Amino acid sequence: MRNPLNGYLAGLAGCLLAGTAGAAGFVDDSVTTLRYSQFYWKENNGDGVGPTRNEWVQGAQFSFSSGWYRDWLGLDYSYGLADDLNVGGNATSISNLEPDDSVQSPHGLAKPLEAYLRGRLAGDAGELVLGGGKKIRRYAQYHDDTSRILPASTRGFDLDYRVKGLLLRYSRIDQFTPRNENGWGDDLTNFRGERIDALHLGALDWRLPTGTRLLAEYAEAEDYLRAASLKLEHSLELSEGRALDFHATHGMQQDAGSRFEQEGVRGLYQAETRHDARYLDLSAKYRTPNYYAGLTWNRVRGDDFDRLFFSKDHGTWNSSAKLFYYFGLEDEEMFKLVGGGNFSALGLPQLRLDLHYAFSDHAAGYEGFSRREFQSLLQYGFDGLFKGLSLVWLHNEFHTKGTPDGVQRTSASRGPAGILTHNAERVYLNYVYRF
Repeated sequence: MRNPLNGYLAGLAGCLLAGTAGAAGFVDDSVTTLRYSQFYWKENNGDGVGPTRNEWVQGAQFSFSSGWYRDWLGLDYSYGLADDLNVGGNATSISNLEPDDSVQSPHGLAKPLEAYLRGRLAGDAGELVLGGGKKIRRYAQYHDDTSRILPASTRGFDLDYRVKGLLLRYSRIDQFTPRNENGWGDDLTNFRGERIDALHLGALDWRLPTGTRLLAEYAEAEDYLRAASLKLEHSLELSEGRALDFHATHGMQQDAGSRFEQEGVRGLYQAETRHDARYLDLSAKYRTPNYYAGLTWNRVRGDDFDRLFFSKDHGTWNSSAKLFYYFGLEDEEMFKLVGGGNFSALGLPQLRLDLHYAFSDHAAGYEGFSRREFQSLLQYGFDGLFKGLSLVWLHNEFHTKGTPDGVQRTSASRGPAGILTHNAERVYLNYVYRF
């Protein structure tokens, strides 16, 4: 059956484009880009439990974002294509594309990534923006993952209100397109295959006169899972572009109704009659115009902080403990050292390196538990004749050890905060041409 929203979007977009002759801002203020990418990933499980990948893929994405038609109506559209260049015979998993008969024979991707209409009303009382359709959405509690050759995206409706230093947001999401699958959108479901009607997201972002930023969010997948967080950010300016940045976040995650799998999910979650996980996240960072260094700390209480809003959700956590996977088991305490900067001192300001090392040594229900992650991210953005071209090399080592104690835990989780090992070498090449 044809989706009525598709027809609505197509019809309204056609009328909008037909009338652009009298509304120069729609075209003159638009942004049109073409992105071509090649990603090469070589990954293994270090003789532990995790994926083995050897994938070289390519993709292209066309994007158009209009200005405002008669200062109140706009359109965003994006379409993406991707296929494989080579998949190694030792690969047991592929992440940028979807396997067909085997991992070595994946499906190519061809899909609309965004098809979104937006309208606004602006005046002395502030600016109100309403929109509907498919797009890439970003909240602290949930965001569509953009780390693959093509991004994930969601279908729904949005409402934003902005006045001075205050931003209020609300989104209702009812369909999701995974980053490595085709289609307009899939229904949201739990791990039993039961439909979740919608994911609701609400946020308050307030910049106080003191310079402190307050971010409060609430999210709920109907009858399934709820989450909330409160974050405070503040910077102390020192001199000559030097500053100390601080943030503190407190969050929770709870079951929210009859669709929550109290009987557990094999390989992911143990049975639990009630789910209630909480965390505290603290960070301090010193930065200059060219480099930074800092320390973050995270502690989880109650249950494991590792549940997803729906079965195909790629996982979001508004925490410094959301790394390659989650440092999110009950009673897990994580410390993370961060640092990085550019190479301006060597005459290479477009070359930068970012590093972190994170560790924890205890989690409830596991004996001999330890978790470690080291990551380096080296990236270079070209200029001059090759402006728009960027090259990134990511090196990651993620190791987790532990055995269930047989009392509090009877089996090892392989979920986002589970007993996983994942070593990765990833090379990202992107070229973006702006029309």
